[in-house]
Amino acid sequence: MYKKLLLAFVSIIAIQTAKAQTEKGSQMLGASFGFSTTSSNTKALNPSDNSYGPNVHGKTKSYNIAPSYSYFIADKLDLGVSAGFGGSSQKFADIQNQKSRGFNSSIYLRKYFLYDNKIGIRTGPYLSYESITQEYSYNPIIKTHNDIYGGGIGLDFIYFPVKRLGLAARLGSANYYHQKSDDNTQGTSNSFNLAFVNSLSLSVNYVFGK
Repeated sequence: MYKKLLLAFVSIIAIQTAKAQTEKGSQMLGASFGFSTTSSNTKALNPSDNSYGPNVHGKTKSYNIAPSYSYFIADKLDLGVSAGFGGSSQKFADIQNQKSRGFNSSIYLRKYFLYDNKIGIRTGPYLSYESITQEYSYNPIIKTHNDIYGGGIGLDFIYFPVKRLGLAARLGSANYYHQKSDDNTQGTSNSFNLAFVNSLSLSVNYVFGK
C-alpha cells in the first residue's frame, strides 16, 4: 500500500512538473538562430552563335538571430514578442556584388499540441516588421532601403528534454508580405509564400515563473 501511494505521489509531481512548462502564468525566454546557404552554377547563352560561355559559380548565405519573450495567457497558449538582427551576402563569379543587413521584429500567438507534455508542435498567427538596407557592388556603390510588413501562420517542432528547457525548430509557414522600397526606383510589392522545411531555423527556450 505504501509503495502504491508513493508511486501515485511521484506520478502527480511528474505530471505537474511537465505541465508547468506550458501552463497559464508561466513565462518563456528564447533565442532563435537561422542560417541558410545556396550555391549555383550557370552558363550564359550567346544568341549570335548559340554557344555557352564559361561556367559561373554563385553563392548566397543568410543568417539571423532573435531573442524572444512570451507569457502563457492560458494552458498551452502563449503570447510573445521577438526582435533581432539578420543579414545576407551574395557572391557571383568570386566577386561580392550584393549584401544586406537589417532589423526584424514580430508579435505572435502560439498554441501547443504536446504528447506527454514533452514533444509535439506549436502553431499560430504572427505579425512582423523588417527594416533592411541592401548594398550593390556597382561603380558607384548603390544602397537601397526596404520596409517589409508581414503576417501569417507558423509551425514549429517543440521538445522539452528536461524541466524548463525547450528546443524548437521551424517546420514551415504560410505568410504574406508587403514591401515598400525607398531608393531611386521607389515602389511597393506584395508576395505570398508557403514554405515547409526550406531552411534551418532553431531556437532554445527557458521557462520560468509559475
